[in-house]
Amino acid sequence: MRKVALLVLLAGPALAETPLSASVFAAHVGTDTVTYTYSTGARGTADYGPDGTLRWAFEGEPCFEGKWFARADEICFAYTDGRLSACWHFFLDGEGLRGTATELASGKAQPLEIRESARRSDPLDCHAPQVGV
Repeated sequence: MRKVALLVLLAGPALAETPLSASVFAAHVGTDTVTYTYSTGARGTADYGPDGTLRWAFEGEPCFEGKWFARADEICFAYTDGRLSACWHFFLDGEGLRGTATELASGKAQPLEIRESARRSDPLDCHAPQVGV
């Protein structure tokens, strides 16, 4: 009995770090507008739509359209030009989503993390000229 309890305790952290599946990610974000804070201090907001669509803007920057999709155990994002922007392993914890970059289009080698910092149901406020892009 002790061995079983010890195995469960040791397995707990490993199980907690299993990346979210696409279906769990989709259920969590729904069609909400989620703001993320990057480990670099940058902030960006995703306005999630149906079927993997989204509108994205870094704080103070123009909005642009994109899609998210699953690739193995990653959630990846591509924008209007169709090029991959980034892929992430997402996890849920008591504070919401936390993501660890697995691939960045910029090619940066440094580890990058994001964390859900706010959520709302109203759409992302996009300013001209990118409105409706």
